[in-house]
Amino acid sequence: MDSLFKKLANGLTLISGAVLLLMMMHVTLDVALKNLFNAPIQGTMEISSYYYMVAVVMLPMALVEINDEQISVDLLFGQFPQLLQKALLLVTFLATACVLALMTWRTGLDAIRAFRVGEVVMGSREVVVWPARCLLPLGFGLASIAALLRAAMLLRGRRVLAVQHEGVTE
Repeated sequence: MDSLFKKLANGLTLISGAVLLLMMMHVTLDVALKNLFNAPIQGTMEISSYYYMVAVVMLPMALVEINDEQISVDLLFGQFPQLLQKALLLVTFLATACVLALMTWRTGLDAIRAFRVGEVVMGSREVVVWPARCLLPLGFGLASIAALLRAAMLLRGRRVLAVQHEGVTE
């Protein structure tokens, strides 16, 4: 199950990288057209803000969680006994999953509302943004599943930390 999930998370991360390249090309072309021909691409800022940036941040969230690549500081963790380390990790994974699930639910409600009203933003031109609202619950939901998978991996005695501490299951 976790290898299939990692493939999905890797795929979403690749899409995120492609979106980042697309954003770079879009913005570069916009700047070039504006400076050379005084003809910028209308809606570049809105598309970058509501689509590109959101995809670049939200799509890799599951991979970051499953691979333990988020920012963490553990001043005392390595000094705790193995049983306490495992218990704290389990509580952390479950709390993380709960918070991310709550964020999934809340942003999912926002996405449904945006869909119902056909949400748009006005800038240099009107840009439809409701589809981008779906990226938030997708990212948060998959990251929540990743945290649950890490809890299951811990309970099965599998490696769950990028940097292993003395006593934590290898």
